[in-house]
Amino acid sequence: MTSSASSASSSSSRTSSSAQGRPASGTGRRRSAGRTRNTREIEDLEVDGTPVRLVRSSRRTRTISASWRDGRIQVSVPMGLGSEGEREWARKMIQRVDSRQQRGQPSDQDLLDRARRLARQWLDGEVEPREVVWSTRQQRRWGSCTPTTGRIRISADVASMPGWVLDGVLVHELVHLKHGDHSAEFHALANRYPRQQESMAFLAGVSFASGRGLSGPDGEPDGAVD
Repeated sequence: MTSSASSASSSSSRTSSSAQGRPASGTGRRRSAGRTRNTREIEDLEVDGTPVRLVRSSRRTRTISASWRDGRIQVSVPMGLGSEGEREWARKMIQRVDSRQQRGQPSDQDLLDRARRLARQWLDGEVEPREVVWSTRQQRRWGSCTPTTGRIRISADVASMPGWVLDGVLVHELVHLKHGDHSAEFHALANRYPRQQESMAFLAGVSFASGRGLSGPDGEPDGAVD
């Protein structure tokens, strides 16, 4: 299901820290914005599987900050921190941003209990999830599942959406435990949840407004579920 992680770009509170500068030795794609007093370099990379936009600024001397922007964590650092130092701070800031997001959302156990209730109420208990967890690494999916293990992952971005939208995402993934495609049987089962189509339309609107290039929960380009 597309968010990317489940996945709308979401924003969290800024978090900042301080660091000592070191000679630059980073690698990767970089582009400069400005060559005089305010020099900025931007690099897109992955740190332990998490998409990160690294912004180096000559105006920064000690502070480091991070926030969710455009579906990824943006970490702003002083120019000259060095590749190893940048990655070390990126890991720290990812943990801080994640922890702030998680404090405002139900626990994984709450999510599992909710999914099981929905399965009983709308799907006649035809599916049984074994594990349902929040994921902060789903940048292109709202949710995903592994039918062989019964594990469902829901993008943390969905936590701030209305409860009926979360239910729609959960039902969509629950049905995927039984139907791996978007067949007529899939839709017949998923649409037992009365607000299923409405929740999919909500996600399509969020994706369009945020420019994430997503439309349906599984990335269907036309915004439909199939």
